[in-house]
Amino acid sequence: MNARTIVMSPSARQLHAAALVALGTLMLSAPAMASPGLDIRSVGAGPITPGNAPAGPAVDPTTQNGQWFLDNSGVADSRTHEFHDNIDGAGGGPPNHLAIRGALVGVTATPGFINSYTMSVSITNNTPISFGPFASQPNTHGESRLVPTPRYNGTMFGVRFAAHWADDGVAGNFVPSSANIPSSNPAGSPTSPGTSNTIATNYDALAWYSYTNGQAGTVGGSYQVPTWDFGDIAVGQTVTRTLTFQFYNPIINTAFLPLSAFANQDLLIARSTDIKIGSYFQDDPVLNGIFDRAVPYPNGGISPATSHYGNSSVFFNVPTPGAAALLGLGGLMGLRRRR
Repeated sequence: MNARTIVMSPSARQLHAAALVALGTLMLSAPAMASPGLDIRSVGAGPITPGNAPAGPAVDPTTQNGQWFLDNSGVADSRTHEFHDNIDGAGGGPPNHLAIRGALVGVTATPGFINSYTMSVSITNNTPISFGPFASQPNTHGESRLVPTPRYNGTMFGVRFAAHWADDGVAGNFVPSSANIPSSNPAGSPTSPGTSNTIATNYDALAWYSYTNGQAGTVGGSYQVPTWDFGDIAVGQTVTRTLTFQFYNPIINTAFLPLSAFANQDLLIARSTDIKIGSYFQDDPVLNGIFDRAVPYPNGGISPATSHYGNSSVFFNVPTPGAAALLGLGGLMGLRRRR
């Protein structure tokens, strides 16, 4: 059967443009109060307390270099900081939750089923515009943030976006025994217990995730969370990419929200209560109708297992030493998940 693509109207574009006007206005008058850009290196180099060991790959098990990645060419590197979309008065400022914005662009369908969807992801550097204290909470693998934590203000270098709800799509590539939080993505049985029915395509790297309940005597985590490169983002600049997600099992039409329900909605949540990749897998925001309602901390709680306060993450480097790049470490390739 021939697939057809259904595209959303561009009405969300006006909403984002209005937010950028507000950002530009406030940048002229607001003091440089730093930002929702926070250091995620562990104690000794930064403010993150140790969690369930190891917190990172063998080359940096205590994550002195922050969040680690393995790109598609086999190069491992790290990012020292994480950017959040906190709202005004709760550690953020205009464009508030739209600083990290996901909009449904369209779906690809065959009769009776949805096979994939595309999402426009926009990241706006509003690091000088931050008002009020930000909240924090340990992630599912036990890492926490010391108080106070300095905020970064300036260009975000080497930005990477991570989707907490998507599998990497490598056949048989999952660690059994519930090493990750089970996904409740509906209308399609995942290929393995605890995995996600949603597959990321054309990603640039995989982010390290420490298993929630890794088995004794085994590797405590692996490179598994799909991420995309957004380059350097200067203050006030917005960078947008269109990402595509497919399904292991197509979604029956009746289980998919009408496209009109996604108009002017933000599908991405990345509050400061989510440290690194707080939990994986999170529920697919498109399949579950999870929208950022611009409240300080969504769902009224910050438990990774029950709340959607962080279904995505944005990582970056600052113009100081600290993010290591390891070239040609073929052994690290073995840490990709193998099912």
